[in-house]
Order: sequence, then C-alpha cells, then structure tokens
Amino acid sequence: MRKPFLGICLVLAVLAGASARGQGVFRIQMDQPIQPIVQEYVVNAIREANDKGASLILLEIDTPGGYVSSVEQIQRAILSSRAPVVAYVAPAGARAASGGAYVAMACDLIAMAPGTNIGAAHPVSGVPLPLPTPPQSPAPPSPEKGPQPASPSQEGGVEMQKVVNDLAAHMRSLAENRHRNVAIAEQMVRESISLSEQEALKDGLIELIAQNEGDIFAYLRAHPIRRFNGAEQKVDLPPSPVVTPIDMTARERFLSALANPSLAYLLLLLGILGLFVEFKSPGLIFPGVMGGIFILLYVMSIPLLPINVVGLLLIILGLVFFILEVKVVSYGILAVGGVISLFIGSLLLYSGGPIPELRLSLTLVVPVVLAFSAIVVFLLVLAARAFRNPVVTGEQGLMGREGEVREAIHPPEPGKVFVFGEYWNAVSDQPIEAGAAVKVVGRDGMTLRVAPLSGGGKDAAG
Repeated sequence: MRKPFLGICLVLAVLAGASARGQGVFRIQMDQPIQPIVQEYVVNAIREANDKGASLILLEIDTPGGYVSSVEQIQRAILSSRAPVVAYVAPAGARAASGGAYVAMACDLIAMAPGTNIGAAHPVSGVPLPLPTPPQSPAPPSPEKGPQPASPSQEGGVEMQKVVNDLAAHMRSLAENRHRNVAIAEQMVRESISLSEQEALKDGLIELIAQNEGDIFAYLRAHPIRRFNGAEQKVDLPPSPVVTPIDMTARERFLSALANPSLAYLLLLLGILGLFVEFKSPGLIFPGVMGGIFILLYVMSIPLLPINVVGLLLIILGLVFFILEVKVVSYGILAVGGVISLFIGSLLLYSGGPIPELRLSLTLVVPVVLAFSAIVVFLLVLAARAFRNPVVTGEQGLMGREGEVREAIHPPEPGKVFVFGEYWNAVSDQPIEAGAAVKVVGRDGMTLRVAPLSGGGKDAAG
C-alpha cells in the first residue's frame, strides 16, 4: 500500500514539474542604454529562461539605444531562443529608440503600452563627420577623364552611407521575416522616423497595443506566433500565468552602475584628488588608498563607456596647470587655464559615443569643476605657505613647548620628559612626579629646563 502511494506522488510531482516548466513565463527588463553589461545580462537571461523550459519570454524595453555590437549579440540570442520572445515597450513614456528598435524588430511579437514610441534607428557616428558642402550645380562629366573619385571631404559621408545601407538591409530582413511593414522599418533607419504606439499599429510595425501583460497573454491565446524560420507556434499559457522576473546578478548591477557616466566621472576626479593629496602629504595613507581604488574603478568603466581620449587628457592637463601655478609666477593665468582645461575636458569626456544620454550635463560639470578646482588650489596654497615658512629649530623651536614627565624629577637630579616627539633629560626648580604636564622654559645643552603646568594638558606628540 505504501509503495503504490509513493509511486503516485512521484508521478504527480513529475507531471506538475513538467507542466510548470512548459508554461513558465519569464520577464527580462532592458531599461537602460544598451552597453556590454546590459548585453551580457539579456543574453544570459534568455539562456536561463530557455534552460528552465520557458514557454514565453517577455522582454520589457525602455532604452535610448546603444552600441551596435551589443545590439547584434542580443538579436542573435533572441533569434536562436527556443521560447518565443515578446518585446513589450513599457511602461507609459518608455521608448524603443535606435538600438532598442532593432532589438524589438528581432522579437517574435511587439507590443507597446499607451504613450510609448519606437524608431529613430539611424546610426550615430562615434567620430565627427565632415560638414555638408553647399549644393552646387554638377559639372558635366569629362569624356577624357571619366568619373572622378570622391574627395576627402566626402569620405566620411561615404563611410556613414555604407553603415546606413547595411543596417537598413538588416532591418528589412527582420521586418520581412516577421511580416511587418518593410518600408516603415527601413524609414526608421534611413530617415530616423519615430512612431507612437497608435502609428506603429496602424502602419503594421507592431502586433498590438497592450495596457498590461494580461493583454499580451490574451492576444497569444487567440493568435499563433510566427517564428523567424517561418513556422507558426501556438503559445500554451495557463489562465493566470505566473511571471518570473530574471534580475541582474550582483556583479552585473555593480558593473552597470559603473557604466553611469556621472558616477564614472566623479570616480575619476575623486581618484585624482586622493592621489594628489597623498603625493603632497606622504604618509596620510587614507587618501592614497581611496584614490587608488577610485582610479581602478574608473578604469573598469572604460570599456563600458565611450571615452574621449582628448577629454581625458584635458582633465589631466588641468591638474598639471594647477600644480605649475604654485611653482611658477603666472599671476593666476595657469590657474585659470587649469579651470578651463578641466571644464572643457569634462564636457568632451563622453561626447564621442552614439548615445546622447551618456554625455555629462552642465548641471553636473559646472559645480564639480568649481569644487575640484577650489579644493586643489586650496591644498596647493597651504603646501606653498608651509614650504616658504622658515623651519624653527634649536632652543627657539623648543621654548614654550609642552610635554609630559616620564621619569620623576627630584632636584638636583634630572628626570625624563617627552617633548615634541622626543625624550629629553630635564631639570626643574621643584620636584615633579611622572605623568605631570610641563612646559619648556630653557635649555642647557642636551638638558631641558621645565616648569610644571598648573592647568595640566599634554603635548606628547608635539
């Protein structure tokens, strides 16, 4: 009796597990610029969902775009996914712009929440392109010379056109295989058009407008999904699907935070400031340790952000100007140059990337540059004053110093005192017990003359 009962329980458990594995819905959130860490997270999450037997993967999109290489890796993961992937542009106010539009077009189904938009997928160059030349009447072709090669000023435009043509062809391929509006998809690349959810649905670019995930599930129960290979697949969903979120790992969250340009910028300046303080005042240790840590964290962010080398060099040059201001009589010219160099370098630091959101804002740069400049100048002025002040030594340097009796003084026998970081033989006109506070009133060779302090107090460290 016992064995059949255990067998039935085992069979039911297996069936329940198989049912759960076959009807699992997993949610992945892509709500920041698409950079290598976001790529790693999304690709790993899709793999994890498939390994757990997902029947559906919801990819919530709210991104301004990102790097082409990262977008391509995410697309490959979507197209090779065993479980259908639904792109859901949400919540209200979200967008699937630039690289986000490419990711959405690779998905098996696109749903958009009210108040969202998709498009603006024209590539943005990471380097400055030549300015367009004024239109001129074309010169008649010379039968003797034949077609003329493109001038150097046109080479940048030719390179960009090659990139646009390649991405437009890729977008057409995605739209054709998903039975979406090919012309509109190509316009998103060539003309950088952006569509609201109503326009996208009307033009056949998306499948539905969904107030929530429940609307998506209802649509899937009534409509099969067309996979990229052309096969139609019916998604098997329970009446009330349980959606399991797949979040970033602790490592991915940490690295994703480093990909924030504002944080990386602050880490760079704090690191420079910490090392600067340590070099000016060796032995403090703490500023040097923290400065080194901040610099290493900034180095970790370099592969994640579009660093402009010129901007970085200008920031370093600004620090050099501040140091020279103390060494050279420039009447403030070098200090002003340091502030200007630091300011321009900060603005250029992340100006070379394809995502405007990765640039530093003036509301951050202006106060940070002013505060950094003020701190550095203040420290340099203190160091300069200390360097210019004469060093007081000998009897003059010890007169009036306070210390502590370490061995009792019993006149005429001397005792021991600790003054200004050193042990001295000391005499006094009256007995003084160990531990009492004293003040130096004179010196005879290597012996100090001391008097007790009526108010106490010690200066054992000098």
